Amino acid sequence: MKTGEPTATQDQLRSISWWASVLFGVLVGTTLTWIRTQRNFFFLGAVILAVVIVTIGVRTIRRRARFPQMAQARTSWIYALWTAILLILAGPIQLVYVADDLSELTIKSLVMSAGFALGIHEVDRALVNASKKGSAAA
Repeated sequence: MKTGEPTATQDQLRSISWWASVLFGVLVGTTLTWIRTQRNFFFLGAVILAVVIVTIGVRTIRRRARFPQMAQARTSWIYALWTAILLILAGPIQLVYVADDLSELTIKSLVMSAGFALGIHEVDRALVNASKKGSAAA
């Protein structure tokens, strides 16, 4: 078998499930909120973020090995929009709005978690749809 050959059928290519995107979204949103304001949470937060990044990275590598068309998919404006939203949540929102008390931390954590959960799911869904559309045209 060649490296570029798919090891699974096109019908098996699915986007991330909602429970997985909610899990990653809650982990990232809560961690980013608390890591910025709580010194004692810094090392634990760094470990949580590292585990999430490695998990998503390994999953992406494994999916692209099974579905090489994912690496050649043309991304749409929807993919670019959701990616920009994720970048804004991870960057400027963290710098502009620093929560002080527990109620503000809770609200920011919930908003960030919901944003990341929806963003992660939609970015992956847009990539999978582009991959399916690209391989159907070929």
